[in-house]
Amino acid sequence: MNPERMHECLTVIRWSPSTLALSLEIEGDLVDRWLNDAVPIPVSVASWLEALCFTHEASDLMRPAVSNNGRPHPHRKPNKLEHVPVYSYNLLRALEHGPVALKTLFGTDDEGAVFFLVSRGLAERQGSELTITREGRKIGQLSER
Repeated sequence: MNPERMHECLTVIRWSPSTLALSLEIEGDLVDRWLNDAVPIPVSVASWLEALCFTHEASDLMRPAVSNNGRPHPHRKPNKLEHVPVYSYNLLRALEHGPVALKTLFGTDDEGAVFFLVSRGLAERQGSELTITREGRKIGQLSER
């Protein structure tokens, strides 16, 4: 990562250099030296920032269309229906049986499923566990006619 990319990532995640320093529990002048290209940016820091940037960019695509009063914004299209990927649906079915410890999902293929479900309001974090929401329980249910 070069200093320009670091600055881009900080802009996307809406962080100042001092916020990055606080998050990493380091002195602010080290972040300034990274941004001024005085010292190389560690790969671990660059990777972490890229992951945060990716997550923010993806979540911006799903930003709800609401106005200041909390109602749907009249000039923005509401979120449209979408397909639930199989891997996310399988995790959702597991959540039907009860909460799942989040630490069991880290570093697995289910990380993407967690992001998908939480970002669409189908699951939520409660402490150290992932639980299904009311909207998540509706998936797969047939409506009565």
